[in-house]
Amino acid sequence: MLVVDRLRSGVFAVATVSLAMLSPTVAQANDELLELQKDPNQWVMWGGNYDGTRYSPLDQINAKNAKDLQVAWTFSTGVLRGHEGGPLVLGDTMFIHTPFPNKVFSIDLNTKALNWEYEPKQDSSVIAVMCCDTVNRGLAYADGKIFLQQADTTLVALDQKTGEVVWKVVNGDPKVGATNTNAPLVVKDKIITGISGGEFGVRGYVTAYNIKDGSVAWRAYSTGPDAEMLVDPEKTTAMLKPIGKNSSLETWEGDQWKIGGGTTWGWFSYDPELNLVYYGTGNPSTWNPSQRPGDNRYSMTIMHVMPIRAWRNGSTK
Repeated sequence: MLVVDRLRSGVFAVATVSLAMLSPTVAQANDELLELQKDPNQWVMWGGNYDGTRYSPLDQINAKNAKDLQVAWTFSTGVLRGHEGGPLVLGDTMFIHTPFPNKVFSIDLNTKALNWEYEPKQDSSVIAVMCCDTVNRGLAYADGKIFLQQADTTLVALDQKTGEVVWKVVNGDPKVGATNTNAPLVVKDKIITGISGGEFGVRGYVTAYNIKDGSVAWRAYSTGPDAEMLVDPEKTTAMLKPIGKNSSLETWEGDQWKIGGGTTWGWFSYDPELNLVYYGTGNPSTWNPSQRPGDNRYSMTIMHVMPIRAWRNGSTK
């Protein structure tokens, strides 16, 4: 793991360690996505590419003709809450997502016809524990599947052509304040997703699921013991020095790390050459800093992880 820690003092600490060992049997990144992201007519992940730039080189619309734009066609999702995140475009098909209840639509861009619609059945009580509107930040694609991270934390794999559920798995518990709003990211044969709920004392984590069947590959927490954070204390450094055993625990009072926040609701990006996934952890919990003395590691931190196998206590798993 590479950790860039924003300390309370304002000083940035930098730490480095591999959380995964490369396996020669696994294709480098997802070969299909690596090719598709090169085509400007496709939009195959939340940011358009693994860099997360959200940039398109298409130039049909420019500063000179933007004033002449007119509505060509419209589509109503039927959901009136705040929409966040853009659609995916794969060939002649656009995939649109909505805020709660997290509908997904597949639209034929040639005919503007609806191919299929998926609407999950979620308990509406989850709305009350969503901090900042009922948003959803995007879908993911790989291996003929569209991946949706629902508000109730259910991660769903939908058949790209039919919208049928291929598999689904529960990523957290809304009864303790955990929800999901993030756009997941496919890396190699894994789908990586986070968790929301730092305002309610949810302890943040990132989970990698196998895209084939939804089984858990690994889960890394933002706070707590090294074994649960998947950190090697000797190979992870801060200010060019090893962080030492259970360095997160030392920055919390008692067992407050168990409700320490550092949730992972934001964006994930990936560097195929370095084989590193990048993500940021959120605010510590509780909101009142006088109630949580210490540096509260590793909330408000940029993490880098190697996504294939998680490093745990000196061995790969």
